[in-house]
Amino acid sequence: MAHPLRLRLLLLLSLLSTVCAIQIPFQRPPSSSKGALITPEIDTFVKSQLSLWNSSGLSVAVVQQDTNTPGTWNVEFGSYGTAQADGSPVTPDTLFAIASNSKLFLSISVGLLIKNESLAAVRGQELRWDTKIKTVLPEWALLDEDMQNGVMIQDMLSHRTGLPRHDYSSFAREGGVSEMISTMRFLRPSAELRETYQYNNLMYETLSHLPPTLLNQTFESFAYQHLFEPLGMNSSTYSVAEAEKRGALAHGFHWDMQDYLFGFNGTRTATVPYFQRYGEERIWAGAGGILTSARDLSSWTAILLNKGRHPTTNETVVPEDVVEHVAHGVSVARGKAPYPELSPAVYGCGQDRSSYRGYEIIEHGGSNPGFKTQVSRFPNDNLGVVVLSNDENGGHILESVKWRIVDHVFGLEPIDWAQRYLPISRKNILEIEPVSRSYGEELAKSIRKNQDVTPRPSPDVPPSVPFSAMEGTFSHGAYGSIQPCFVQSKSAGLSAACTSMLTTPRWFSTHLRFAHFAGNTFNVSLIWTNGEARAAEGYPEGGDVVVGLDDRYEVEWVGGNADGAEEEGWAFKGNFWGKAGDVRPLEGVGKDAAEVWFGRA
Repeated sequence: MAHPLRLRLLLLLSLLSTVCAIQIPFQRPPSSSKGALITPEIDTFVKSQLSLWNSSGLSVAVVQQDTNTPGTWNVEFGSYGTAQADGSPVTPDTLFAIASNSKLFLSISVGLLIKNESLAAVRGQELRWDTKIKTVLPEWALLDEDMQNGVMIQDMLSHRTGLPRHDYSSFAREGGVSEMISTMRFLRPSAELRETYQYNNLMYETLSHLPPTLLNQTFESFAYQHLFEPLGMNSSTYSVAEAEKRGALAHGFHWDMQDYLFGFNGTRTATVPYFQRYGEERIWAGAGGILTSARDLSSWTAILLNKGRHPTTNETVVPEDVVEHVAHGVSVARGKAPYPELSPAVYGCGQDRSSYRGYEIIEHGGSNPGFKTQVSRFPNDNLGVVVLSNDENGGHILESVKWRIVDHVFGLEPIDWAQRYLPISRKNILEIEPVSRSYGEELAKSIRKNQDVTPRPSPDVPPSVPFSAMEGTFSHGAYGSIQPCFVQSKSAGLSAACTSMLTTPRWFSTHLRFAHFAGNTFNVSLIWTNGEARAAEGYPEGGDVVVGLDDRYEVEWVGGNADGAEEEGWAFKGNFWGKAGDVRPLEGVGKDAAEVWFGRA
């Protein structure tokens, strides 16, 4: 395998953390047990974790129903550290990007459409969990015809369509979600329909097009009307512009000069502005677009624990069978327990279901650039725990805090999860899977992957054609176009021709860097920067962020045969498409072996 590139986060600001903690009642004054959920000992523990992990900020909400007094909930908040670059402290009303914790809002919205009898009467047929999506969305098409005709709504929500992640094909498009759906016909599947679990954001983005198609109403408006407003989630929004206007949106923090391969920790730095700009977030809404607070999520967690009924009025907001359905396991997300205290996990609709030390837990994680979140509930014990972090490396601290709170509430001997996570975290391996996955299992794989290094051959093996022959425009129906520009390794800077191409409207990767390994094989670095956004919006110089992402991707140059019979292009490999599960490797060579193929335009 090609030698991995040393990628760094090139960030330009640093900020010291501050710590504070407050407790605020939920809806009505809690019972006399105030301080029973986030005790002084828990409060001290969270502060120590913030220091241990050198993390920016955390917002915590713990919710528990008082079974002795109907309609009464004990809700406590803990606010710790820094929310923004100016040192503003975290509060219960600080807005965080909850990323994939937005998926449950989409899943329940689909359930509300399914329960809408008036809609069924107008359509002349019911919308069901097993409805074939091709019968609802005219834009729907996939590369595999059988898969195209067979995919059901349930398959999309449970990540078993056969498509891998293909995250780098997702970006703001002029035609919005409708255009995005129409491009999925160009994405190569990695498995058969229902063969295995493969996490996929595109399916949730696709399902957010149901309200516009069926009701002529945006998905965001539908969620506001049926979920945010009835629960009084007044701070929650899908709009980046609205969140920034309020001034309550936390800054996500990355790490300056962090090296994932050699373990350089780097310096914490604020990423300003938010990684998606006004209007770009529309496509991402269903998969991960909510900006919300610990206070609002305490209401959300309470209604889920209360089986869809409002936590204080007891009025039905979401039908109980919808709440039950989305939490019912369909796909095996984790076939093996990563620790003795944890179990295997199944996945329903935007929900993981497993057990912790004998207690059943339903939860999901979220990961956006600069943010990590976890929303968990124990349905049989009326307990909910929300932990929100504005630290790109915050996955382990929020897990450590979550488990410590759970151990306390259930009267269990505390486990020092931080000491389990620290040895592998110090390796600084990039976490790509949602944070609801086992850190130990996923990071151990990443460590082994990084240790499996193949040195470059000596002497160097040149490619089959000159580097200059690989320049030009190469396109993919869903991923768009790339324009490789050859840069001499000893050159002082980029040519005007190259710099003119360094702009692309991507969320998770704005630039690609190919570094020659041997023959026609190159290592691929994916780079994201907010430099263009800062310049366009008038931010001062010197605060740009450059984030390097590397998961050992490779790309092969294909073409240049003397007879001209072979199509020229770039074959991306090394799990660039984001497959998961027990998936067979691709067969063939060249274009046939490409996970993603960019042919010469």
